[in-house]
Amino acid sequence: MSARRAEFNDYADETTDLETGAGDGDQPGRSYLRATIAALIVVLALTTVILVAVTKLLPAPILVIAIIVDLGLAAGLAYMVVKSDRKTHPGRFFVAIGLSVLLAVANIGVVKFSADFLSLARGLQPTGIETMVYNIVVNDDGPSEVAQLFGTTMAEVKDDPYAEAVHAAVVKLLARTNPNVVTFVARDSWREALAALETKEVTSTVLPEIFVQLLEDADPAAFDRLRVLASFEIELTKTTPKSTPTPTPPLAPKDSYVIYISGIDTYGSIAARARSDVNILMVVNPATGKVLLVNTPRDFYVPFRGLSGLNDKLTHAGVYGIDVSLGTLEDLYETSINYYLRINFTSLVVIVNALGGVDVNSVHAFHSQGYYFHEGINHLDGAAALAFARERKSFAGGDRVRGENQQLVIEAIIKKAASPAILSGYGQIMATIQDEMQTSMPPETIAAQVRNQLAGGPNWVVTSISVNGFDASEFTYTYPGQRLYVMRPDPATVTAAIEQIKATLEGA
Repeated sequence: MSARRAEFNDYADETTDLETGAGDGDQPGRSYLRATIAALIVVLALTTVILVAVTKLLPAPILVIAIIVDLGLAAGLAYMVVKSDRKTHPGRFFVAIGLSVLLAVANIGVVKFSADFLSLARGLQPTGIETMVYNIVVNDDGPSEVAQLFGTTMAEVKDDPYAEAVHAAVVKLLARTNPNVVTFVARDSWREALAALETKEVTSTVLPEIFVQLLEDADPAAFDRLRVLASFEIELTKTTPKSTPTPTPPLAPKDSYVIYISGIDTYGSIAARARSDVNILMVVNPATGKVLLVNTPRDFYVPFRGLSGLNDKLTHAGVYGIDVSLGTLEDLYETSINYYLRINFTSLVVIVNALGGVDVNSVHAFHSQGYYFHEGINHLDGAAALAFARERKSFAGGDRVRGENQQLVIEAIIKKAASPAILSGYGQIMATIQDEMQTSMPPETIAAQVRNQLAGGPNWVVTSISVNGFDASEFTYTYPGQRLYVMRPDPATVTAAIEQIKATLEGA
């Protein structure tokens, strides 16, 4: 009888243990704590799986394996934590807790990486806000300080859509609150506004920096008689003209696409409208691993999409917005451009430095801005790469050779950026360059390209070509009052480029 009672009592104790969570000398509160820890491990693992799956940062086979392993480890460790007791099985309990902490830290790291990646990729997207740099110009013997403009006359371009913002910026520069600190005198064109300054009808002239640059190109002698007294940047708000190309929907990972690389001739803000001195189409076919770089010289004499009248230099299209440059190139090459990438002088320096420098295979030996570039491979940092890409006076071919050198720099960047060592740290690189470039390529597409390369993507084969033309002197849309140097397109080279673009896209 006593034996049966003892057996019954043991059964009752086991039943109570199951009901209360106590067992092996454990207390209910501790059991609940272990259950909570186990639940947190599983929830964290599931959160990681969801985020990784949504962002698609890993190649599909690796993603599936990672999900299975992560959930399996989480379930196994959760079970170990629940079934372990630090009194009867101290080793197993503390090992389970230690491994759980490591798994939790790893999952938190992946979650943070995913969130940071999305934030960085979104940070590269155009904000829809553009800016424009204005110069206040005086005669070389005119005022030497902005404060000396108080009470004087200032010429401006008539019907400037940004006049109100310009006036406010001038008042702010003079550190005054009275809006009548300067008397603004309207002239029909920017040339007439500068002419009023030269004849001393006014003390100063305020106008977009692009027109000062045009004067420097068109009439260096007149430019040398003037001086930029001050510069400021205004934001082109929703109520003023701006350019915002419609983004292309995300493409499949193996789809071919075309990126327009626009290099504007400014330092500082990437949001500023400016001349586009670099105009390269990058045609990418992930299926074949081929990249075609098509350079269009900055002085190519072409009609601008959406602007009727005279043809103009391609570089001037950037003044009217990225969509005008992009549309003009679509018309020239009879192709659709899926995305654009916008960089400036500052961008190139930052990007190359973030990659740890690039190896550029120079065709020529030359000096530029204190650097010497020899024939063959040159390892360049950001500043040297910029000097290499900007030089044109050292070559008989002038801007043609400069365009070829720009392609060499881009080719070197592509090769370095696609290397496994760089791809493994692309999150840090993106964080470095986030404020230095803009692209309309969606974050999902950026992730897909990195993912494919991490999965053993192709060893990219890069081919560079450039269209050519004939030197000429013509009136232009932006500068109609005087003939400027332009390059009339050679139809044969344009046709050849169209055919190569099509062949690359189609995988021929």
